[in-house]
Amino acid sequence: MGLKILIVTAMYPHAGREGYGAFVRQQVEAVKNLGHTVEVLDFRGYLSKLQYLKGAFEVYRRTRQNYYDIVHAHYGLAGLPALFRGRAPLVVSLHGSDALIGKLEPWISRFVCRRADATIVVSAKIAAKIPGVVIPCGVDLDVFKPIPRARARERLKLANDRKYVLFPFSPARHVKRFDLAQSAVGQLASQGMAIELLTISNVPNQEMPWYYNAADAMILCSDSEGSPTSMKESLACNLPVVSVDVGDVREIVSGIKGVEIVDQTAPALAHGLRTVLKAPPGSPFQGRQAMQRYSQTQIAESIVRVYREVLDQRKHASVTGMKVNRACQGSQSKTVDNPGC
Repeated sequence: MGLKILIVTAMYPHAGREGYGAFVRQQVEAVKNLGHTVEVLDFRGYLSKLQYLKGAFEVYRRTRQNYYDIVHAHYGLAGLPALFRGRAPLVVSLHGSDALIGKLEPWISRFVCRRADATIVVSAKIAAKIPGVVIPCGVDLDVFKPIPRARARERLKLANDRKYVLFPFSPARHVKRFDLAQSAVGQLASQGMAIELLTISNVPNQEMPWYYNAADAMILCSDSEGSPTSMKESLACNLPVVSVDVGDVREIVSGIKGVEIVDQTAPALAHGLRTVLKAPPGSPFQGRQAMQRYSQTQIAESIVRVYREVLDQRKHASVTGMKVNRACQGSQSKTVDNPGC
């Protein structure tokens, strides 16, 4: 039987920020494809903290006008408005920065998760900070797939006589460390390599495979990550990655040859890029095959299992409560005969 779910999030693609929270939309679509009804309440938290207050009013309004089997908040901060969901069970997903960076945001995430019916975390590192069921973000293998490099470069009007290193993040997000990526690529360029950093952000999700397939490697040098979707998308397109040891990167690349995990310094990143870019032509790279374990469909099925477990727990608690109430009503001395009443 299909469930009716309300997603609450401050990150969701919209005009001007087409790539913003694309991983949330992908998950929503995957759950819909399993036969469930999903509504999304997204608010622009980056504009003002007042948006979170407006989000709380909207959660309150919707959950009193409509029935939902589950309310699911993405990120700890978005869980604050979701606390006003009435009687509907609450599931909260933590994605990384909301549990690992600073003091205030992790504190808010703990506060919210203690009041939720279940917590989902995208990596074991987050679970070590805030307990939850580990379910990484998935990748849509029907969208992110290999395309001939020449075709991708022709479409994007990129040169064929140089190497491109993809940085699929906004340079304005300091946590992604654009400075390190720029410095690493700059070192290789100064040594005579025809190379360029291809920086992409706010691109619609369906356009991203062209960039992954046009590049020669992807670089990930963030200070913090949960379970980086960009790495899975890159590998699903058979694009090698040079990354620092962050989030669950080691788990993602387990068993994949041709990926470099290096120290978080520009020289180490440059060395990793040189190693990947100098791989012999025709060298087999099995990134896509390994990403089958992160299929968006499998991830959606795992999330729905959490939903159903929460509903089963609620049902069991309700039945137990009814039995206790009946026992209390039939007792002449509640405090002596039924101390639990």
